[in-house]
Amino acid sequence: MNECKQCGICCRKGGPALHIQDLPLLKEANGLDLTDIVTLRKGELAYDQPEGAVVPLREEILKVKGTGGEWVCKFLAPSSQVCRIYKNRPLECQTLFCGDPDPLLKIYDKDRLSRKDILPEGHPVLEIIEEHDKKCSPEKMAQLAADILKEWDDSQEMQADLREMLIYDKSIRELVVEKSGLPAESMDFFFGRELGRLLSGYGIIATPNGKSFSLRKS
Repeated sequence: MNECKQCGICCRKGGPALHIQDLPLLKEANGLDLTDIVTLRKGELAYDQPEGAVVPLREEILKVKGTGGEWVCKFLAPSSQVCRIYKNRPLECQTLFCGDPDPLLKIYDKDRLSRKDILPEGHPVLEIIEEHDKKCSPEKMAQLAADILKEWDDSQEMQADLREMLIYDKSIRELVVEKSGLPAESMDFFFGRELGRLLSGYGIIATPNGKSFSLRKS
């Protein structure tokens, strides 16, 4: 019988992606909160386990956040190496067994949750999310970064466009927190990872500089 030994090894490799079957966990008193979730948007670079490589995502994925700036699942208790929500753990955690990855691979890309599955129709932030996705799409950012790196010294106009994306991404998060009263920790769910963080994966480092950003090659 495949039985989890709660050794914490898989938890240190990253939090689980969420599936439709995990929706009830968002309603459990000791389940998941929006502040526990990060959205990986379509087009972002992310590690694909079956392919064993970092690739652009073909669809949106919701994952349990990491901790300490890493992907180590936030629910892994560092002192005991056990899961703090084990009884209410997501589907992937229930399915994964270190000695036999096949059951997890069978559900890996099936019935994944998206933000629209969680937010009710008419939610006031949905319209803002759609606008943010248009102006700050990972695909657009990736292409812009690639073009800038090809001709860095002659790319001032493109760099200005990239800075505009970064400024919008930062300001919309701050505005929503200010106007809605939603916790800042939930912005990773509503708008995904900050563009400045994603940009480093494409060879450009963005550093806040007053109300703008300075850019340099990584």
